[in-house]
Amino acid sequence: MQEEGLEVQTAKNADHYGALIHHISLIRNKRCLMAYVYNRAEIIRDLAWKVGLLHELPHEIQEKFSDSEEQYFKDHSKSLKLYMSQLSLDVNVDMVPPKDPYIKVRVLEDLGSGIILSDKSANFARHSMHFLKRTDAEQYIARGLMEELTG
Repeated sequence: MQEEGLEVQTAKNADHYGALIHHISLIRNKRCLMAYVYNRAEIIRDLAWKVGLLHELPHEIQEKFSDSEEQYFKDHSKSLKLYMSQLSLDVNVDMVPPKDPYIKVRVLEDLGSGIILSDKSANFARHSMHFLKRTDAEQYIARGLMEELTG
């Protein structure tokens, strides 16, 4: 090396700094990937709270899950269901305290007739409007089958 005009100390420093930059880059990439995975897990947990079961998720969302994310969703939903059954309480119902226990909804997809709710049975034809208990309508709203009408 001395023949090429390079000092031994300069070559060692270059190798050291190259390894250091590589190591710092690996740590940064790992931190970015962990943030991405955490964000995906947070989204899956939110979906489990809003929707519940995997077969109730829209197909476009289901196809974007990896196998491990799908399993995580199933396990998280199962844990929530077990917890709610032990409490005998549906903790998904009112995430925000309601102003009124009844809401006006419009049916977005034909659900058919004979669906029995807590206080009545109704025909839920497409684009029909109903005045329902919030607890009865919320599961259909979460699945995108009904929309709440405000005003």
